[in-house]
Amino acid sequence: MMKFNLIRDATLGIINIGRYKILHELGQGAMGLVYKGKDTIIDRIVAIKTVKLGKAFQGMDEKDMLKLFYQEVRIAGSLSHPNIATIYDAGEQYDIHYFVMEFVDGVPLKTIIQDKISLPLISKVKLLVQVASALNYAHHRGIIHRDIKPANIMLVIGEHTKTKDYQAKIMDFGIAMLSSSKSAINRADRILGTPSYMSPEQVTGGELDRQTDVFSLGAMSYEFLTGRKPFPAADLPALFHKIKNETPAPPHSVLPDIPLIISNCVMKAIEKDKEKRLQSAGEFADEMEIFLSRAEMLDTQKLSLSLDTSDREFLLNLKKNYAFFADFSLEELNKIYNISSKHTYKKDEEIFKEGTIGNKMFIIMSGKVKITKMSQGTSQENVTETLLNVLKQGDCFGEMSLMDSSPRFASATAESDCSLVAINEVVLRNSEPKLCLKLYKNLAITLSDRLRKSDEKVNALLSKYPGATIN
Repeated sequence: MMKFNLIRDATLGIINIGRYKILHELGQGAMGLVYKGKDTIIDRIVAIKTVKLGKAFQGMDEKDMLKLFYQEVRIAGSLSHPNIATIYDAGEQYDIHYFVMEFVDGVPLKTIIQDKISLPLISKVKLLVQVASALNYAHHRGIIHRDIKPANIMLVIGEHTKTKDYQAKIMDFGIAMLSSSKSAINRADRILGTPSYMSPEQVTGGELDRQTDVFSLGAMSYEFLTGRKPFPAADLPALFHKIKNETPAPPHSVLPDIPLIISNCVMKAIEKDKEKRLQSAGEFADEMEIFLSRAEMLDTQKLSLSLDTSDREFLLNLKKNYAFFADFSLEELNKIYNISSKHTYKKDEEIFKEGTIGNKMFIIMSGKVKITKMSQGTSQENVTETLLNVLKQGDCFGEMSLMDSSPRFASATAESDCSLVAINEVVLRNSEPKLCLKLYKNLAITLSDRLRKSDEKVNALLSKYPGATIN
């Protein structure tokens, strides 16, 4: 039996696990106790989860348990996404095995649902896009979560944001398993997961892959949108029977306010037949994003563009002055322009924040936009903002998000009142795939040119300083 030993400083009365000072207990997790702590070296607040390996991996000997645990935590710790709680460290203090993760100060989605806290449909869909995109990111790196449920999604309001939109954070990737790990297919597969959100293959003890998370995402989304579980049942046998054999009423028939496109997306996510089910969390995110774009278009197309030039002259200037669009015809540019949303921002209003995920590039129709980057000093409080550029009418920014779903490199803020065209990659890809491919090609050429110029600068420095090395 595991002994729970902590290190106590007799003079100060402080309890430590390794280098982490324990501030207080946060609660009991599925695998052990959870603490709020402080990294005494880096000086940051963290969450510390202790793990009872015997409970997590029943039927395995201790050596195999430890090997699998540290393998999983190491791989999960490689995930770097703004909608996934980051794992910083893992270790052992006497008989305690633990991992250290980002401290997320928020409210569980479970609380939002249980307390019937009202959120606009648009806000709900935005949160589901965040969760689906984060899952897609993890799946592309071979990691499945296996326990997507409202209790494992934390909602926080990000610092420095000027809106009150929640940001979703997926918790507990520390117990995720590599989808390709055959050694992981054991009894743990049948006991991990929460019954109401389990996929049919989880219920039957089958092999798990990314579509398991897609089903759980769909079941969770159903409850978040309607306030009802998709498979209500009095006991486990009845629940498992429903998951395997029954199809719930579509969300739009439960709540008529739910649009058909959203309802259909959720139903495709909880298909029992994996061939008919959405094949990826990315497909789920795309369908939700298309709905958001349509809703946004209805709002933003009302914008009156009080420009000195006509739309045609604006597009001609864009074609003439910006390399991305030089080989587009006016007809092609007009198609992109018409399916893109238009936005106005007041001076100092945030357009997007560094570190967030985006799928839009922007063109400035009027006004100016400043691009800034935050630099971290030696402590959490020592943060400085550096101005990288000020952009004007006709300039584009945020274009790398069309090719790469990695976090934004910098922040964009309105330097003056401004109007922007926002080109949504998901909408462009689904409505005008040929134009999207053409834009991808032009972006790739531009990126290649930037890399070539960087190489030239590096080579020039190396020739100037022959003994220098680039690490």
